[in-house]
Amino acid sequence: MKNNSGFILNALFILILAVNVISSCKKDEDDPDDVIVTAAPTASTDTASYISQRWATLNGIITANNLLTTISFEYDTSTAYAYAIPADPDTLSGKTTTKRSVEITGLTPNTTYYYRVKAVNSLGTTYGTDKKFTTLTDYSNDIVFNPDVTYDQVTDIDGNTYKTVQISTQTWMAENLMTKRYKDGTAIPQVSKTSSWSGLSTGALCWYDNVNVKYGALYNWHAVSSGNLCPDGWHVPSVDEWITLTTYLGGTTVTGGKLKETGTVHWQAPNTGASNSTGFTAVPGGYRYYNGVYNNIKRYGYWWSSTEASSVNAYACDLYYGYADIDKTSSDKRSGASIRCVKD
Repeated sequence: MKNNSGFILNALFILILAVNVISSCKKDEDDPDDVIVTAAPTASTDTASYISQRWATLNGIITANNLLTTISFEYDTSTAYAYAIPADPDTLSGKTTTKRSVEITGLTPNTTYYYRVKAVNSLGTTYGTDKKFTTLTDYSNDIVFNPDVTYDQVTDIDGNTYKTVQISTQTWMAENLMTKRYKDGTAIPQVSKTSSWSGLSTGALCWYDNVNVKYGALYNWHAVSSGNLCPDGWHVPSVDEWITLTTYLGGTTVTGGKLKETGTVHWQAPNTGASNSTGFTAVPGGYRYYNGVYNNIKRYGYWWSSTEASSVNAYACDLYYGYADIDKTSSDKRSGASIRCVKD
């Protein structure tokens, strides 16, 4: 009789293999990790940040639930929510939970605002819970001007009025610029995010730590190079115009003291050599590095010139709390510094 044991064993092996393949396929089909679940978005309103007198950053946490989701924020002085603004960026997809933010401006000082995040996809709309914040009380201008100097004034396109002072043949602003628009009416983007600031190649402004307005705004050099930053009849001084001022006042080692506001209300002690004999009233607004980090408020004042130093740098002048000098420096054009306009 012929031995069929080998045939039977082979057949049995093939049958077992087929069962395993079928079972494996069934497992793959039923595996929840491979199933894309879609749903209406989930959204949670987060705490507001960078709250100042006239602006704040609204934050929310959203999960798109595997559908393209549009994100916005609603805000108002009540939960009627008359105002809405897109998040930055305003879309999200996938299943990852992500934070979204937006900066709102034009707020009223010392006022309570309500806000919530809104997320919308093809399966529904979700609102975060209502939250609120209160803007800061409007600051009082406690800058100490020279009472023995006669000041004039100039007004920018936003309606901000600045004292001005004549020093020899030049007429300078005696306060740091704080306009939020170019003189043609175009808005200057206000950029809070560190990562956004460091990547800019166009004009922008910020406020020290995204809150402090006392020392004026900080502008990158791209805003300066627009030639459109100062009021009509005024301009950002060239480095030669700074040198003219320095020469008239007796050179680099004494000019800083003649320009600095006196006392230690704004300057850190000892505010060496400060006499403000010119009425220029320089205050230490600090600096924003090209990487978006703030530093040196109350210690240094930095002011842009309109003069390029290289393809990546431009000239500025700085004053320091610890000496009476004025220094010329070269800084990355992405950096943020103060502005003093000079009359044409």
